[in-house]
Amino acid sequence: MSALFAVSADNTTPPELAPELAPELTLGPATRLLWRSPDAVHLELGGQAVIVEGLPAPLVSRIASPAPPGSPAPPVPEPVRAALTSLADTGYLWPRAEPDDDPRLAPPEPRLAGQLTALVPRYGDAAAQVLAARRYASVEVTGRSRVVAHVAAILAAAGVGQVHCAVDGATRLHHLVPGGAVARDEGTPLAAAAEAAVRRAAPEADTGPLGSDDRPDLTIVAAEAPFAEERLAALHAADAPYLAVRLGLDSGVVGPLVLPGLTSCLGCADRHRRDRDPAWTALAVQMTVGRRHGPAADVTVATIVAGVAAQQALAFLDGDAPATLDGTIELQLPDWRLRRRSWPMHPECGCAAEPSETGPGGRPHCRPH
Repeated sequence: MSALFAVSADNTTPPELAPELAPELTLGPATRLLWRSPDAVHLELGGQAVIVEGLPAPLVSRIASPAPPGSPAPPVPEPVRAALTSLADTGYLWPRAEPDDDPRLAPPEPRLAGQLTALVPRYGDAAAQVLAARRYASVEVTGRSRVVAHVAAILAAAGVGQVHCAVDGATRLHHLVPGGAVARDEGTPLAAAAEAAVRRAAPEADTGPLGSDDRPDLTIVAAEAPFAEERLAALHAADAPYLAVRLGLDSGVVGPLVLPGLTSCLGCADRHRRDRDPAWTALAVQMTVGRRHGPAADVTVATIVAGVAAQQALAFLDGDAPATLDGTIELQLPDWRLRRRSWPMHPECGCAAEPSETGPGGRPHCRPH
């Protein structure tokens, strides 16, 4: 929580200031009101809070009541009105409106009401627009990691309208994770298990592929082994944004989120590693050999990684700047802390190519290694 600050609403009114009608306000949908003392209230909005002193108790009760008031707004001194205006400007209070008539309070689906409220601290009265826009977003999840089905389900549960899992192979026991593939999916196509996980989370979600002439807004490439260079090269050639997600035995890495030609890619990270460790190229080649006992990962790490990957994807879809642009978010047990590592564009990588080497759309073409 951020440091508290006080807004004075002293009832003492100078003679030259005539009382004015209080603006008709109510608590914002994400605002929590607590009494600190008979003449001071504590308002919380997400991770921020403010102390307001001097508001008349009847006015606080009027603001806190969800029911429309039965009497006109009372006159208040100018300091009180200024305090109310300040609280409205910062999102703690909203102009009162009937829920059915206020588009700011209307989620696209009833199950998304909580999601809408959770977006208010970040986006204020634009939260409904942000959530509604997710209905028209499309994400493709590919790879054979155990997080594929889970991250797809989280995105659909958060309101993303189209989530397609472009995966092959059969579902194995190591794919099972709460929120993703379940025990009865064993032996069935992994794509079907992932689609079932999405539909459990969001029955209205579109799980089908995009048309041949379309591409998803974001592709999530999830792997437990080194990424297939052919797949990454195809995404770069199509100028398609993608988010890399790697799961290890006791570790997970989310990122980078690659905007071809604009941000660093996995090839950049490899070159930075090579600069620090001359043996990295030889090690990277050997890492392409699968483990003797097949892929394995700690279920708690997989769960955290799926959540972080979905959050970074949503940040991108919502128009924010994800932390995985030119960087990764990493978790390594037994350390519980998520750490961000920067991976700037490498001057020797294809994503720093000259304009003559640009790919489709005039953007530089990355060549992952």
